[in-house]
Amino acid sequence: MASKPLPRSNKDVATFLSLVAAQRIQRDRTDSKSIMRMKSGQMFAKEDLIRGRRLLHDGALQLKNSAGRLKDVHAMLLSDVLVFLQEKDQKYVFASLDQRSTVISLQKLIVREVANEERGLFLITAGIERPEMVEVLASTKDERNTWMAIIQDAMHCM
Repeated sequence: MASKPLPRSNKDVATFLSLVAAQRIQRDRTDSKSIMRMKSGQMFAKEDLIRGRRLLHDGALQLKNSAGRLKDVHAMLLSDVLVFLQEKDQKYVFASLDQRSTVISLQKLIVREVANEERGLFLITAGIERPEMVEVLASTKDERNTWMAIIQDAMHCM
């Protein structure tokens, strides 16, 4: 007699599917030469997308540069970092944004809504030296709220 699946089973399936999705992006879609220096100075390469990390959420977002122009990116929220990738020659590379890292540690991250943009959120890296702010836009207000909630949950689970 089969009844509702146990919550643990659902969690196991979700974990497996997120691992498969992360591996697919890392193996099939990410340029092998793609590398990014994190704000901490640590280098982050294609292999680091799945090494000891879980994919918590991913999807299309836009980054706003200092000139106010929007860049389409694929965001991957991993267990300890948020990574922004852009498409180049049918492969993903780490997105470029005003000479700033687009691999953002969740440690000491502050997430805030943008007051005059219902789809926008600010990601503020709070550090002793040189705090940085990245403005991100989702396609809808609900999607923005989903991203904010999932990022904040990931930060609390670290």
